[in-house]
Amino acid sequence: MATTYGIFYNGQAGNGQAATVAHQTAQALSNHGIESQLLTTPGIPRAIALIKQTLPQLSALIVIGGDGTLNVAMTALIQAEAHIRIGVIPMGTVNNFATRYQLPTDPQAAIELICTQPATQAVGMLVCNQRRAVVSSLTFGNLADISNEVRQSEKQRFGKLSYLYRAIRHIGHNKSLPIRYQFKHEGSHTLKTWFCLITTTKSVGGHVYSASAPGKMHISLLNNIGWRQVIPYIWFALTGNLQNSKAITQLTATSARITSATGQAVTTRIDGDPAVKLPIELTYLTDRFELIVPTVIE
Repeated sequence: MATTYGIFYNGQAGNGQAATVAHQTAQALSNHGIESQLLTTPGIPRAIALIKQTLPQLSALIVIGGDGTLNVAMTALIQAEAHIRIGVIPMGTVNNFATRYQLPTDPQAAIELICTQPATQAVGMLVCNQRRAVVSSLTFGNLADISNEVRQSEKQRFGKLSYLYRAIRHIGHNKSLPIRYQFKHEGSHTLKTWFCLITTTKSVGGHVYSASAPGKMHISLLNNIGWRQVIPYIWFALTGNLQNSKAITQLTATSARITSATGQAVTTRIDGDPAVKLPIELTYLTDRFELIVPTVIE
């Protein structure tokens, strides 16, 4: 039976260049004696269905795009209860996952890595409500919607400073919400939450913000943010570093149920995209899939 790799890509990723890279990947795999099948379709539900339908025919799945595109592919794997080797060609606006595992951001270098496969690494992920993957991060609260407010032209002109400007405008305007965090074997805690960041690793975008906790999710809570906390808050907005701040509560867990204590609607964002409302149930799955990497890292 011939070895076949699926190549899933977002036609909009990389300013529309993902399709070109997908065909380049297919040619490179062919040069290495590997057959391939291009997978793309508009709309997330259709894309998930296409990947699930194709998975039994594949030896590996290559994903071209950013964290959002990777989330679609991983959600398909979760729903299909499939285990398959994954290769990533980063082409998103934000590539947190690729940065964490030191994957090359140059498409040609990423293609070469996938064709030669010098190493693979077992990678864990979060699952939300037993159906949705969380590849890099889940957020909710006052900062979670800042990315919606920042226009593409602002990002291109001012970079991270555009996010900082929007973040500062939020200081003092919105109150913390009481959020209930329930952990297995550790009971329930209701904590004032201005912003919540939940990640699958100790770093986001290359910034290490938490101590290592293998096999667990990292939960970081910004509590009430006023002008007294502006310095650590600005430091977070610029660097993502949440360490050594009294305004931060940090937790780790293998599973959690998170609800709004008041019943107020709270919408999450998963891997940068709008997602489900609270309540949610999160479970960390250790070593969920094999990732093609340049070298195994801690």
